[in-house]
Amino acid sequence: MIRALLSILLCSVYAFAQSPLPNDVLGTRPGAFSPRSLALGHTYLTNQTGPAALMGNPATLADQSTEWILGLSADLSRVKETRSYPFYDAFNGVLGYNNYALNDHVYSKLDGGAAWKLPMKSVESFVVSLGSYSAYQFDYTYHEEVRNRFTSGGIQDRVLGNNIYENEGDLRAWSLGAASSQGRTAIGFSVSMLTGEWSHRSGVYYASPDSANMETRADYSLESSPAEVNFGGAYDLNERVRFAARALFPTGKLKYEADVESMIGDSLFESTAKSTVKYPSHIALGVQYRPQNDYRPFLYLEGEIHTYSDVQEDYDNVFEIRAGAEQQIIPGAPARIGLVYANSPSDKDRASTLFTAGIGFQLQKMHADFGMELGEMNYTSPDVFPQSLYGEADRIDSDRVETALFRGMISLSWEL
Repeated sequence: MIRALLSILLCSVYAFAQSPLPNDVLGTRPGAFSPRSLALGHTYLTNQTGPAALMGNPATLADQSTEWILGLSADLSRVKETRSYPFYDAFNGVLGYNNYALNDHVYSKLDGGAAWKLPMKSVESFVVSLGSYSAYQFDYTYHEEVRNRFTSGGIQDRVLGNNIYENEGDLRAWSLGAASSQGRTAIGFSVSMLTGEWSHRSGVYYASPDSANMETRADYSLESSPAEVNFGGAYDLNERVRFAARALFPTGKLKYEADVESMIGDSLFESTAKSTVKYPSHIALGVQYRPQNDYRPFLYLEGEIHTYSDVQEDYDNVFEIRAGAEQQIIPGAPARIGLVYANSPSDKDRASTLFTAGIGFQLQKMHADFGMELGEMNYTSPDVFPQSLYGEADRIDSDRVETALFRGMISLSWEL
């Protein structure tokens, strides 16, 4: 019994290390919080107006030209993950790979906010904003059907059981910020209070009625009121070039409590655990080039450091480079493309490259924007669920994991 309990807890530890996104325990922070930023290679330091600037560079709130901006956005992500293991010839050479798990899942969220430009004579622009955004997402689903194809009686292709690992939930940021501009300079500040909860379920469900299924469930809830502070600035060197920077810092460690239930057959084990997680800081610099007229492309280039070495000793800091271009096709309909490249905090040999594109439309006071990104991430990983759970020898070699990522975002905003 104890061995079985340790096995399923081990499954949970393995699974927590296998997210196709940056980190499964911390959650995944989206790279862009508006369709325009998403389409422009996640660039946001010099060009993002409206309440989404609360999560990017709050200084660009001051670029608002009307009294009010109201915005609402919907986000849809698709993660397609294929796992395979190597098979060998008589000389231990890899002949190929057997695909054994294919997961194709969709996740969604809604965000929005409002920004108000105050009538002030002391400065050229002063804007306050309030918004709600999904800051860290935990959604991840992994399903695996286990088969025993080769037995003493030949190829049987029997279903032995199913392995399941699921995460669900997010930490939502309720953000308040303000920005002002005078002359060539704009500065901004925002604070985000994080709220929310998330859950985890992992289990081994045997096809044989004589075997005791094993399952672990954990519900995570915050014990504190974590917050993030965001400082930003922008400076127009001349009519063509703008520089900008932002620094986002967590105010402390995130403290949470986990209520855990482990079941082995009809036996139930309950426990409560408390832990803390320190989130990374994010420091970014960027530049924008504005053409001489609106029918030449706007160009954006940014770099950002995410201090994952503060999270865990064996993690490396992540450096991300982003680039985008925006071109008016017809008046009021800009087309956008971009590129994002970043290394992995947990694996120096792993990196992700995302290609982005989108378009915007303007109809009087209403703006509609659409952005999307496509990318692929390939890496090696230990088996999520050990084969010894089914009485077989564990695989020594790492699996090959191929992950295709798609994210689309659409928003409507009104300038009043």
